[in-house]
Amino acid sequence: MIQETDYENRRTVAVQGLAVAKVTAVSSLGWAHYTLYEILPRMKALGFKRMEIASFGSYSFHFNFGSPTPPELVGMLKATGLTPINLNFSHGIYWAYVPEDIDRFVADWSRKLPHLVEAGIPMMTMPFGWRNERPDQEFQLANAVRAFDRVGDIAKKMGIRMLMEAPHLYSIINRPHHVEWVLERLSTDNVGVLVDSSHWGIINYEPEVFFKALGSRLWHVHLRDATGPDTADGNQELELTPGKGTADFAKFGQALDTVGYKGDVSLEFEYRDSTFEDIDKEFRDGVAHLAKTGWKLPETVKV
Repeated sequence: MIQETDYENRRTVAVQGLAVAKVTAVSSLGWAHYTLYEILPRMKALGFKRMEIASFGSYSFHFNFGSPTPPELVGMLKATGLTPINLNFSHGIYWAYVPEDIDRFVADWSRKLPHLVEAGIPMMTMPFGWRNERPDQEFQLANAVRAFDRVGDIAKKMGIRMLMEAPHLYSIINRPHHVEWVLERLSTDNVGVLVDSSHWGIINYEPEVFFKALGSRLWHVHLRDATGPDTADGNQELELTPGKGTADFAKFGQALDTVGYKGDVSLEFEYRDSTFEDIDKEFRDGVAHLAKTGWKLPETVKV
């Protein structure tokens, strides 16, 4: 059986007073309702040289199956001097209690992977299994393992690393001990973990303990703020600018430093139906809050 108590018994107090981790990249999700053609120059203007692309099935259509094509994206990135580090991709909802959804999931991600190879994007997320209260949670997690193993092995042959964003409020993998359960059973070594500070801020696990448990499987980090209940009903705000929610960014960064994390950390701010001017202000406010809480930023990024 999956046990949360074993994980909870390992809670410790995070070490204070350490230098805090460094922000290295920015996500296109900050401009969710604009095109990549419009926003790449704005991403460059922020001062970042590394960037992440967010592209989903219902909005933020930045690199789905249309425009830009992989060759077009290569040209756009070359023109702006931006280096892509990850595609945060979601193609729909897959239910982990439906075994047939594993095949559908593998087919969808297998179709997208060649585009990453062509565009030079080294990593990709793969959300599988929507959160629910069914009694067969372990069966669902086992199906997630099967799905991740299959996609992870396919991607490895193409030189692409795969990420599961977890724990995630809306995922079947919504607790730290779920993440550990899945990692212990994966046969592929080509699946790592993406941790998001907004989900952490609501789930409220001890970050240092969890990061230590992940070890070398911690491959990527997203930063944004959140507030609200730890539920699967959408009754929380998960798209807040740092400083406008309840996440403790100083503690989060110190935990990353404690475990010696050296990977990329992306600003994954998310704004919809906003003007460029309003988005610019939110970015200024968010970056200023992160700097105030000890986070380091690239020298080219102005606070």
